[in-house]
Formats: sequence, C-alpha cells, structure tokens
Amino acid sequence: MQALRRLRKDFADIADKPVGPADRPSGAVEGLGLSEATCKAWGAGYAPKGIMRGRLAIPIHDRAGTLLAYCGRSVKGESPSLIFPNGFDPHRAIFAAERVQAGQLCLVRDPLDVLTAYEQGVENVVAFLTDDISAQQLEMLAALLDEKKCDSVELH
Repeated sequence: MQALRRLRKDFADIADKPVGPADRPSGAVEGLGLSEATCKAWGAGYAPKGIMRGRLAIPIHDRAGTLLAYCGRSVKGESPSLIFPNGFDPHRAIFAAERVQAGQLCLVRDPLDVLTAYEQGVENVVAFLTDDISAQQLEMLAALLDEKKCDSVELH
C-alpha cells in the first residue's frame, strides 16, 4: 500500500498534465504515435523521474476503476518493453477492463496498442500485461465478458 502511495505521488503530475514536449527528450512519446489528448484521457505521460523514468507511465486500474499501479512502457525499444513496480503482479489485471462496454471486445498484445486503438476511435479494447497467457487470465477475461455483456472477442 505504501508503495502505491509513493507511485501516486511520483505520478501525480503525469495524471493531471502529461509532461509537455519541452520537458522530455525530443520525440519520446510522439514516436509512439500518441497525441497529448490521448495521453491525457488515459492519465498517461512521460515519466521524467522515479522507477518509470524515461518511459511512458500508464495507470493500471481494476475492473471497478481503482488504481492498482503504473506500468512503464518503453519509448525507444528498450527491453523489457513493460516494467512494473515491485509487488504488482501483471498476471492479475487486464489493462483497460474498467472501460469495457457491451458488444464486441478487441484483445491486443500491449497497453500501447490499446492507446493506439483509442487514438483511432476504437474504444472497446483490452490487453493482458504479460507475454504468456495463463488459465487464470483466461478465466478473468471470461468473467469480464460475462459481466460487461460482450458478445465476442476479436484478437489483434
């Protein structure tokens, strides 16, 4: 809990106002194809400090919308592409599950793909936060489909 409070404090400015172009390395976030409006809508932004420094910090919520953690998405192809704070298990969350509406759901490989889809006007999109998909994650997806009355899942 204390770690989450520290992360919230570190990223309070990011959630309210993503770091402007003059405050980050040239093309850091723009190279990902995201507008400032999309970053603001998702509470994401370039992290100039902390454990996510030099990455796109993206908030992760549970299905009810409670903030769980932030992930740090590489902006220059660094490995690993996603990093998480200690104590957060990415197998236990589905990115963007709190935004799901009834109808067809799209499943993509990466939170960046979710934001890119949003940028293009596609909003019913989620992603797992891991490279492999466990039985537990499939059960969570099935429960989400049932709860939100989604007809089907399209893989991208």
